[in-house]
Amino acid sequence: SDLAALPAPPTAGFASPPRDAEDGPWATSFASRVANLRSEGVTYEDSAAFLRALTKSGILRFTDIRDRPDRFFLAHRLLATHAPEHGPGFWIRFTVQFNLFAGTVVALGGPAHLKQLDAIQDAGQLGCFGLTERLAGVNSGLVVDTTATWDASTQCFIINSPSEGAAKNWISQGLCAEKAVCVADLTVGNKRCGPHAFLIDMRNNSTLELTPGITVGDMGRKTTGNDLDNAWISFEHKWLDRDALLDRYCDVTEAGGYVSKGGDGAPMSNMELIGQRLFTGRVAVAQGAHEFRRRLFRRTRAHNDAKPCWAPGGGAHSSKKTLMLSSVPQLRSLYREADAREERMTAYLASVER
Repeated sequence: SDLAALPAPPTAGFASPPRDAEDGPWATSFASRVANLRSEGVTYEDSAAFLRALTKSGILRFTDIRDRPDRFFLAHRLLATHAPEHGPGFWIRFTVQFNLFAGTVVALGGPAHLKQLDAIQDAGQLGCFGLTERLAGVNSGLVVDTTATWDASTQCFIINSPSEGAAKNWISQGLCAEKAVCVADLTVGNKRCGPHAFLIDMRNNSTLELTPGITVGDMGRKTTGNDLDNAWISFEHKWLDRDALLDRYCDVTEAGGYVSKGGDGAPMSNMELIGQRLFTGRVAVAQGAHEFRRRLFRRTRAHNDAKPCWAPGGGAHSSKKTLMLSSVPQLRSLYREADAREERMTAYLASVER
C-alpha cells in the first residue's frame, strides 16, 4: 500500500522511546567497533570471528534486550547503515546472536541459564536458534516435529529428528555456533506438552567438535550474504540434562511431572512465549530496512547534488549558475516527498518500538 494512504501514526499517549544512547558516547563507541566491517572476500568463519570479538567486548550485553532496549534497537540500526555496501549477512548474524538466541534465553531461562548466558558472552561464544524445520513450509515456527522426550530413568531429555523433514533448516550461524536454543515438541510420560525451548551445547568447548547426537550440513552458496553460514541441523538420540530446559515458566520434576509456572501477567502458551523474540526481531528488521532505504536515498541524492546537467545558456563556461541534477523539478519533488515519508516512518517505527 502507498504509505501516504495510511493513517497517521498514533501520538496521543505514546511517549518517544528513550534515546539517551542515540548520539552519546555509547553509540560512538559501538559505531567505531563495527566501522571495519567487511564482506568482500570474507568467509563465514571470518564473519563469525568478527562477531565473537564484538560479543566478548561487552559493548552490548545479551541482557540489554531487557535492561537497555534502546541500545539493543540502536545497535541494529547502526549496523543497518553498512548494509548497502556489505549486504545483509552480518546484520542477520548479529540479530540471531543477540535477539533470537540470547533474547530467548533471557525471556524463558531461569537464574542458572542467565548466569550461563553471561559466561557464554564473556567467552565470546556464538549461538543459533533452532526453530525452522524443512517441512514446515510457510508455517515455519508453527510446525515443530523435532521431539523431546523425558526419560525418567536417566533424568534426561532425548532430542530426535524423527524424519528428514523435521531437521532444522536454514539455521543462520548454525555451522559456527557453540550453543543453540532448540525448539522441540516435549513429551512427559504419556502427555504431549507442546513446543519448548532447550539450551544445548552444539560443540565441545575444548575440541570444538560437534557433541554426540548432532549432525549439521551447509545449505550451500546463496545469491547474497555468503559471509553468513546457514545450516541444516539434525538430532539423533541427543541426550540433554534436565537443566537444559529453559524453565522460567515451566519445569519437569525429578519424579517426571510437568509443571507450568505461569507468566508475569496474562498467561500465554509456551509457543507464544518463544514467539516473542520473532516479534522483537520484526521490529528490528523493519528499522533495519528503513535505515537501508535512508542510506540509499542519501547516496543517490549526493550523486544528484554533484551531477551538473545541461540547461539553455548554461554550462561550464557560462556565467550562469550550473544546474545540478537534483534541482530538476521532478527530482526535487520526489526528494521532498521522500523526506516527508522518511520522517513519518521514523515516527511510526519509534512508536512501535515504544
